Amino acid sequence: MKRIETNNGGHAKAGKAHQGAHFMGVRDSRNRRVPGLYLRNGRYYGQIWLKDVRLAKTFPLVTRDGDPVETLNEAKLAMQVLREHERNKALPTLGQKPSLVAYVETYFGKAEIAQKKAGTLENERQALARWMRHLGDVRIDRIATPMIASFKDKRLRTGVSPRTVNLDQIALRNVLKRAVDDGHLRETDVISLKLKKLKEPESPKRGLLTPAEFERLLAAVPMACAKNAVQFADYLRFLAYSGAREQEALKIRWV
Repeated sequence: MKRIETNNGGHAKAGKAHQGAHFMGVRDSRNRRVPGLYLRNGRYYGQIWLKDVRLAKTFPLVTRDGDPVETLNEAKLAMQVLREHERNKALPTLGQKPSLVAYVETYFGKAEIAQKKAGTLENERQALARWMRHLGDVRIDRIATPMIASFKDKRLRTGVSPRTVNLDQIALRNVLKRAVDDGHLRETDVISLKLKKLKEPESPKRGLLTPAEFERLLAAVPMACAKNAVQFADYLRFLAYSGAREQEALKIRWV
């Protein structure tokens, strides 16, 4: 029998070399079987018995940052987290995962999402359409960090601002978080994608108008706006003295 050594002296018994793709039980440095832990192609997996469906399910083990575990100690800790997910019924669902294209439609079909403002929904649809064109019909659980990085690089190369790329990432993260709620992904799967916010350039600081400058602005209104000049000047005064935003001010009515 061939043995695979772990980073802290533990090992797993393996069969012939051509059986390397099979799951092999992990043993510690004292040659004791570690319950639920397996190795396959050098990667650690944890097996959980699902009582509801009377089936054993195997999951790849990752750290809290979403990276594959590398040592037996890390695998044991990840196994504890996996068992905690099982107790809280937070494990991913069994069976084939939906594609990104299919799940985006599911996302927009949810009642809570439909309650968002029309402008917000339209912006999300446009951002997600860009993601789908870039990623293709990939399964939602097959989205990987290099795919995310290439999307961001492609967008930046076309002259898109970091702010816009960050909004694209927010749209994708919203979908992935819903996929976690639906049991298609785990939170660690989303964390592992490293959807990090790009640094945005600071907006230029704008100085406030002095009272004299504001009066000159009001005096210039009749020349710039011959029609409804009085109303527009009153509108500017209202903005200045109330601090309201432009669209908010337009919605205010006399009572």
